[in-house]
Amino acid sequence: MRAFIILFTSFFYTGYAPKASGTVATFAFLPVYWFFLRDMQSVPYVIITVVLVLAGIWASNYAIVIHGKKDPSRVVIDEVAGYMVTMMFIPYTDSRMIIGFFASRFFDIIKLFPARQSEALPGGTGIMIDDVIAGIQANIFMWAVIYFKLDLPLQQLISNVFIP
Repeated sequence: MRAFIILFTSFFYTGYAPKASGTVATFAFLPVYWFFLRDMQSVPYVIITVVLVLAGIWASNYAIVIHGKKDPSRVVIDEVAGYMVTMMFIPYTDSRMIIGFFASRFFDIIKLFPARQSEALPGGTGIMIDDVIAGIQANIFMWAVIYFKLDLPLQQLISNVFIP
């Protein structure tokens, strides 16, 4: 069980990156998102996200004991969940996936109210919920990007460079 907890909470050991482990984990999750989640219908996507958050809370409680820290930097499943929340209901384009990556990381790092305050919640709940809140904030930002069509120049660049 210990090995599974470490594997899961570190998102396949990406949490062991010497620097920016949350960013490394989120970046490592992008192929998973691209291959399996980008065109998924809303209901299964929400179910998977909720299950991931609940499993993350459960596993993070054990990871706290394993690592002996309140919020171990090796626990990065929260960043993966935060990215999933960021991209929830967002119609897929390559540019939105990329912008969502940066938005997810930005809002997780700056921790606007009430994300910072939610870190004080006990155990795995405090580890996971701040990233869920940051993901909600990033999701709102993504809808603003879509509304103001700020993703179109990047999408055009991607199309011109990578799709001949």
